[in-house]
Amino acid sequence: MTNGIQRRGSIFTGLLLILLGVIFLLDRFDPAFKLGHLIRVYWPVLIIVWGVAKLVDHLTAQRSGQPRAALLSGGEAGLMILLAFVLAGFVFRDWIREHYPDFNIELPPFHESYTQSGQLAPQALPAGSHVTVETGRGDISIHAAEDNNLRVSINKSAYAPSQSAADEEMHGIEIAIQQEGNVYHIRPVRSGDPSAQVSVNLDVAMPKAVSLEVATFHGDIQVAGISGAIAARSGSGDIDIHDAGSDVTIEMQRGDAKIASVNGDVKLTGRGSDVDLSKISGSATVAGGFVGTIRASNVAKTLRCVSPWSDLTIAHLTGTLEADSGDISLTDADGSAKLVTHNKDVTVKNVSGRLEIVNTHGDVNVSYAASPRDDLSVTNDTGDTDVTLPGGSSFAVSATSRSGEVQSDFEESSLRASNESDRGQISGKVGAGGPTITIVTSYGTIHLRKGS
Repeated sequence: MTNGIQRRGSIFTGLLLILLGVIFLLDRFDPAFKLGHLIRVYWPVLIIVWGVAKLVDHLTAQRSGQPRAALLSGGEAGLMILLAFVLAGFVFRDWIREHYPDFNIELPPFHESYTQSGQLAPQALPAGSHVTVETGRGDISIHAAEDNNLRVSINKSAYAPSQSAADEEMHGIEIAIQQEGNVYHIRPVRSGDPSAQVSVNLDVAMPKAVSLEVATFHGDIQVAGISGAIAARSGSGDIDIHDAGSDVTIEMQRGDAKIASVNGDVKLTGRGSDVDLSKISGSATVAGGFVGTIRASNVAKTLRCVSPWSDLTIAHLTGTLEADSGDISLTDADGSAKLVTHNKDVTVKNVSGRLEIVNTHGDVNVSYAASPRDDLSVTNDTGDTDVTLPGGSSFAVSATSRSGEVQSDFEESSLRASNESDRGQISGKVGAGGPTITIVTSYGTIHLRKGS
């Protein structure tokens, strides 16, 4: 019975329709936009929208005196199921694109794509020149030339209803080489209609012994074989730099980054997805919200990875680091390492220097192939901690689980282990003593394991 008072409808249906429309609009106007990855990371926004809508419904019903809307009507449930299928479809499509790039599952575009190609006149560059390459929308590929000439190939593309309309839009954008002292700019001298969807891809061959700045607002960047310092900026797109002879600096907002074989330091900042670093002769820094997997190997000096959820510092990484949304795995480092994180499982093998781990809500596993040469410190809130050492190791240990227990495979008389009143503790030394292993956890089991 409603006593003649009509139940108020919910705004949730309208919000779902708006969200569905925004998703389709993003995909149609920007086919390169990685909606699947965005959905995998930010799907809880749907729950937030639902909660906000129901809160607004409740407050509005209170003010108007009407009965509040149902928590979830039949129509809303059906629309949510439809939205779930749509979101899953975008995730599956992006997975197919990543693993089977030759398989085309694109929807037909609003317009056809038309292209134009051309080249700029070659220009000789003196040694020590500085080159900047810039395009608003499009990919940039740069590689070392066999001589001292700068060569630029241009490929324009536009979506338009006809060839003539596309030609008019592409004609409005012109690329040129401009010289200012020892600086050479490759950039648009006419930008055309800002609303036109024109991409300008640049393929540039230049002398190896130059320094380089390269930027695109929307597109991929590839650089290979340049011996001078490299600075790259991308608003949306992947960045691939390898065989670089000096420092590499990258700023990006969306996409993957792959940097390999750099004879210098690497600094990567901003936001993005996957990061892959390898064969870095100097130090490497990754700072920002990179939500994919960070992989690093063979960093000669210091590797630093700073994000809202982790702060990792590793000296002389001879092996590999892999960090994703749920796990951190570090194998083989000749120097010290400090890993500060939360909500992740941490696995560390064979760190020669001092190792410090601070973690919450995750398990920690540390193992050594040889007797440890420096101290180990683990602070772990809510999670198990396992430390494995060879049978002939010598070390001192102080391990406490405030609301858990301790276990030890080592049975030396100088080692004291107790589990009393929900508090576990191990203290003493094994063998002749040596580096100190300190473990403190609030909730979880501490296990000292004896390896082979």
